[in-house]
Amino acid sequence: MNKFLILLICTVLFLGCHESLEEKAAREAKEFTRRNCPMPVSEYIVNDSMTYDKGTRTIHYYYTIKGAADTTAINNAQAKAELIKGVKGATSIRTYKENGFNFAYTYYSQKHKGKILLDIRITPADYK
Repeated sequence: MNKFLILLICTVLFLGCHESLEEKAAREAKEFTRRNCPMPVSEYIVNDSMTYDKGTRTIHYYYTIKGAADTTAINNAQAKAELIKGVKGATSIRTYKENGFNFAYTYYSQKHKGKILLDIRITPADYK
């Protein structure tokens, strides 16, 4: 076999196995959820799961708030400011930030099943 043909086959095999950033995000979200969730974040917060929505390019985190923090008296503006600060400082999601991904955080009440206490979206305009 000539060298050109071998190089062509290797290139096709490499490109065929290459995963897009969107595919990587979806895979990593599933793996994170399978391996880590539910995961206590603090005394009052549990990370339930993480998903990726390809249509909106959004990495979405789902949490449950429990105990004394499980209240509707949550300051949304303050919570969003803290989440933006966290996204800006997070090195583990740098590639996603560099590629303009969105991040969403949904916090559910443990006392009132299905009740959303916070639903915050962070876009590139927020963290750049």
